[in-house]
Amino acid sequence: AVVSTQSTGGCSGDHRTADKVVSGCNRTMEDSHMWLAPYSYGEDHTVTLLLERVTSIATIKVYNYNKSPEDSHRGARRLLLSFDGVPLCQGHSIQLRRAPGSTLYDFGQLIDLSEIWLEAISSPLEKTPLPTGFVLQLRIYCSWGDPFYVGLNEIALFDESGQEILLEPNQVTAEPESVNVLLLPEEGGGGDVRTPDKLVNHVTDDVTAHNSWLTPFFPPSIKVFIVFDVPVMVSGIRLHNYSKTPERGVRHFGVLMDDLVVYHGSLPAWSPASPGPVDFLFGEPSEPTVIESTKIKHSSNTEFSFDISNRPFTSLVGPK
Repeated sequence: AVVSTQSTGGCSGDHRTADKVVSGCNRTMEDSHMWLAPYSYGEDHTVTLLLERVTSIATIKVYNYNKSPEDSHRGARRLLLSFDGVPLCQGHSIQLRRAPGSTLYDFGQLIDLSEIWLEAISSPLEKTPLPTGFVLQLRIYCSWGDPFYVGLNEIALFDESGQEILLEPNQVTAEPESVNVLLLPEEGGGGDVRTPDKLVNHVTDDVTAHNSWLTPFFPPSIKVFIVFDVPVMVSGIRLHNYSKTPERGVRHFGVLMDDLVVYHGSLPAWSPASPGPVDFLFGEPSEPTVIESTKIKHSSNTEFSFDISNRPFTSLVGPK
């Protein structure tokens, strides 16, 4: 494709030119692979792609400006699409997701041009009593006693009607991703099955942990991201704590929507007497929680700091 731009002004010699939008280097923080132009309110800022042949297009994937968390606010917020001069999506503007300012996950946003998605992609975000946005983040501050690892069996989200939101494995990622980050494949790592996709596979009663997620704990917190291509309203979250080793289960956590805190709370440890998940509703105020994320608090109310160099090795490999 040949790319041209129409915008106001410009900076001579800047490498952030329009051809970078089709360079193929998308999941990056290097601005040498990005396009940036001066913004003038009320003026047109247009990117035109000239295709070499007649082409059918069903989906467009957009990577917003991602130089840093601060510079991600320079990203495009809404856009209009047209094809051979004919407006797409009935002329409605489409809301774009702000880039994370990191490369923790694939932040490319899929825009499905079919009519079924029209309302979702074109409707502006309205103020509601429920959190609404593109990226829900579960931030884990400490476990129930293990200073080195923390995990979960399941995460489920619910919409404004109380119905479970369908989540695909590729929508879920974590930082750190899993225990596989501790060792390179040549060092015997990389084969542990306790990866983030297990959080949404709906298998929660497996005490062997083959259907659970486990990651090393690094202060001050662990982050799980659930990413949507359209704004989603969430009324609650269901958490099923780690059952294989209850001490490695989540204790204190927070929930953020598009980087804004919407909930702080505590999750009970898994036990045979109470093995089920716990639901947390966002329409109700949560109890404030004061968290010291560099220490682990035990049931005896004693605290201790820990040395990460003493982390024990753990591995759970699936069937051959």
